[in-house]
Amino acid sequence: MKKITSLDEAVAYLLNYASDLTRDYQLDRMRRVLDALGNPQEKFKSVHIAGTSGKTSTSYFIRALLEAGGRRTGLTVSPHIVAVNERVQIGGLPLEEHAFLDYFNEFLALLAQAHLRPTYFESLVALAYWVFAREKVDYCVVETGFGGLLDGTNTITRADKVCVITNIGLDHTHIPGDTVEKIAYQKAGIIQPGNYVLVRAQQESVMEVFRSRAHDQKATLYEVSASEAPNFLPEFQHQNWAMASEAYHYLVERDGLPELTLAQLEHAAHQTPPGRGEVYEIGDKTIILDGAHNPQKLEALLHSLEREGYTSGAILASFVESPDSKLDSCIELLSDFATHWIVPEFQVGQDIMNRKSFTADYVIERASSSKMQKVPEINEAFQMLLKRPEKTLLITGSLYLVSLLRPEILKLQSK
Repeated sequence: MKKITSLDEAVAYLLNYASDLTRDYQLDRMRRVLDALGNPQEKFKSVHIAGTSGKTSTSYFIRALLEAGGRRTGLTVSPHIVAVNERVQIGGLPLEEHAFLDYFNEFLALLAQAHLRPTYFESLVALAYWVFAREKVDYCVVETGFGGLLDGTNTITRADKVCVITNIGLDHTHIPGDTVEKIAYQKAGIIQPGNYVLVRAQQESVMEVFRSRAHDQKATLYEVSASEAPNFLPEFQHQNWAMASEAYHYLVERDGLPELTLAQLEHAAHQTPPGRGEVYEIGDKTIILDGAHNPQKLEALLHSLEREGYTSGAILASFVESPDSKLDSCIELLSDFATHWIVPEFQVGQDIMNRKSFTADYVIERASSSKMQKVPEINEAFQMLLKRPEKTLLITGSLYLVSLLRPEILKLQSK
C-alpha cells in the first residue's frame, strides 16, 4: 500500500476508498472494524453529543471544561472546517500533521490486514477512537454525524457514558426522518443502558421520545432549561454553554473533577470551533463568518448579531440541498438582514456523501427578491462581496461554504 504523505492525500484516499460502498446506515461494519482494533471506544470515559443544532460548539465547550479541570481529552467532530486532522484532537488541538499521518498509515494497514473497508465517516471515527486509546485520554468527547441510533459514533457501550442531546429540528431529513419526533427518535438512539442523559428542554412531543428511550434503557434523564449565561458569551452560544456546563457539573459530582474559577470558565468559553461566530476586521469591513445551516441556527445567530449592533449588511450565503421548507425559512430570516445577497454554488466531498448546494438560480427563484445576485464561482463571489459598499459582510448558510472561504479570509487578515 502506498504511504499517505499529506492531509489532502488522506482525504482523497478515503473519498476514493469508500466511494463504492453502499450506504446502509447499519452499525455491523463499524463494530467489526472496532473489534479488529481491540474495541478502543471502550477504553475511556466519554461524553456523546447528538442533536440538530449546537452539537459542535457544545462539544468544544465540554472539551475545554474538562481540560480546564485537568483532564486529558480526545475530541472528534464532523465535518472538519480547516483540515481532516480536526477529526482527531488531543488536548484541544488537532493532531499535528506528521502524527496524524503516522497513525493514519498504521490504521490503514490494520484495516487491510483484517480485510475491512469502512466508509469515509466510519474510518475517521474508528481512527479517532483508536488514537484516543493509544494516547490514553481520560475522556473522549464525541459529536455524532447526522443521526444517533445508527450513527457510526454510536458504538460505545459503557454504562458511564454521558449523553448530551441539544435542540431538535428539521435538518438532513433524508437520513433520520421527516418529523421532529422521528428525528428525536434517531438522536435518542445514543442513549445506552445506564447512561446519564442531559437533554435540552423543548417541545413536549420531542421530550416524550427522549423520556421513553431513557426509561427503556434504564438511563437517568435530566432536562436542561434556560439558564443564566456568562456575559462574555454571544447570545447564540448561551444554550450550548448551558448544556456543556451541566455536563461538567455532573462530572464534578460523579468523578470528583474540580470546580472551576471564573477565569478558567471564561477561557473555556472562548474555545469555540472554527467557522462559528467568527468576526474579522479587514480594512474598513467587518466580516462575520458562521456556518448557520438551518433556521434554528440562523435565527439564533441573527438575534445575537442584532444585540451586538449588527442589524443589516451584505451577505454571501448558500445552502446544501434540503427540503424546500427549510430553504424558504432560511431565506425569510436572511432577507430581513440582507441589504444585498450574493448567491454562490459549491460541491464538496465529506462525510456520508458528497454535499452539493442548491443552484443559485433556484435560491433566487424561491426568494423572489431584487436583492439577490447570482455568482456561482465561490472565489469570484467572495471578491464581489468584498467590493460591496456595506461595512458589515456576513458569510453563512453552510459549514461547507464556510470551510471553503475561511482560508481566504485568513489570508487577507495576515496581510
